[in-house]
Amino acid sequence: MKLTITALALGVLLGLILGVPLGRRVERVTWYADATLARARVTGWLIRDLSGWLLTGAIAVAVAVFVVWALTR
Repeated sequence: MKLTITALALGVLLGLILGVPLGRRVERVTWYADATLARARVTGWLIRDLSGWLLTGAIAVAVAVFVVWALTR
């Protein structure tokens, strides 16, 4: 977040000093990078949650198979 604010400030300054198109380009790149980091964070959470659910499901299936196996013996 600190990097995003710094880059946005740099984009505004470059826009004022060197012209609007360059400043807007820096701001656009900054927003794209921030969105990419946010997506990576959400993807990490999703992978963590899904792996937890899959592990829980695998344990439940293993217990069920063991119980059925034990009852059929």
